[in-house]
Amino acid sequence: MIHAVYDVTHCARISQASPEQIMTAMRETCRLLGNTPRSELVETFQPHGVTCVLVLAESHIVVTTWPEYELAHIDVFTCRADSDPDGAVQPILDLLDGTVASTGRIPRLLLPIPTGA
Repeated sequence: MIHAVYDVTHCARISQASPEQIMTAMRETCRLLGNTPRSELVETFQPHGVTCVLVLAESHIVVTTWPEYELAHIDVFTCRADSDPDGAVQPILDLLDGTVASTGRIPRLLLPIPTGA
């Protein structure tokens, strides 16, 4: 399992990025990860900002924006250990035209699957 998070600052094009454009970039990230999209949710906020969720068969991708601060957070969680989220988030970064200020990997517990359950 891989759970990667990115804080993206100085997003020069964040105000121009529509929720559909963000979701399109997220779908491309999903494709680059080799994951399977299942469901989408877009929640817009007033006066600005959006949270886009792409539910994957392997977990999720979430992008939340704060245009007033030129800030976005990206959350990529996948059960595919052979994926490279650092490269796969590039379509989102290209759209927002920002700088990754911090990134992290969140350790996740992998429990054994019970037999006979």
